[in-house]
Amino acid sequence: MKLDDLNLFRLIVENGNYTSASKKTGIPVATLTRRIQALEDDLQIRLLHRDARRLSLTDAGHSFYESCRPLLEQLIATTETLSESCKGASGVLRISAPSNIATKLLHPLFNAFLLQYPEIKLDLSLSNDASPDHCEERHAFFRIGPQRDSSLIARKLQCVKDILVASPQYVANQAPITDATMLDTHQLLKGDPLRRWRLTSSQGQQLSITTQGRIESTELGVVRTAAKDGLGIALMPDVLVNQDIVSGKLVQVLSDWTSNPRDIYLMYHDKSNLPEKLRAFIDFTLEYFQKNTLKM
Repeated sequence: MKLDDLNLFRLIVENGNYTSASKKTGIPVATLTRRIQALEDDLQIRLLHRDARRLSLTDAGHSFYESCRPLLEQLIATTETLSESCKGASGVLRISAPSNIATKLLHPLFNAFLLQYPEIKLDLSLSNDASPDHCEERHAFFRIGPQRDSSLIARKLQCVKDILVASPQYVANQAPITDATMLDTHQLLKGDPLRRWRLTSSQGQQLSITTQGRIESTELGVVRTAAKDGLGIALMPDVLVNQDIVSGKLVQVLSDWTSNPRDIYLMYHDKSNLPEKLRAFIDFTLEYFQKNTLKM
């Protein structure tokens, strides 16, 4: 029985099928199938049910997976830690982040980090999907809002709030917007995760705006561009539009109305011995945000 085959079994289970595991490992499906068959022969048990549409664990396979998984993960983590301690701050660092904040907020951080650590390479996974699957096998990831997973270390970096913005041209061509209830009469621009607007005034009043947007997008970058082009009013994270406001490309509308503030976190798995490259990234990120928060 080979240790590599045990790890391939784990990856196949966690990726749901041979095809996904093949894409993850670069090993052909036929080879994966043959090696799992060899593992089953060595163990003299059947680990997987197979049919044309899906793959699932047998009872014995489920028990075997639950027993082996933590041992394999610990072995991989130990091997990686030993390797990194020998090489220092070098190698590939796998980072996940929401694409909505990556361009304006995180890309300068990533670039500055790479300039300081030339022996490190970044593998960036950018997605607005915050499900746990998108954090799998990532060294660290950025998240916005309350975090409930107590098994992870969460380091607060910055607070973000959503503000209403529009282009100066749009505002000049409309009647003065003096109350949030007037928003329903305007062209609204909406993007994930801000499709439904829940606003709170500085006096504590609350209002939900559910009117369909003239533009609705999965990417806030599209909404930001549309707002700058004068197509309507957008609710945007302040970190994405602060520079546009300073440059005059956007103006804040109804400045006493915002959405609930949310924190931005850098998160990583709780390990007693972090790889040197990850420790360098954590320290660099914390220092970067301490220095740059007031400029953003």
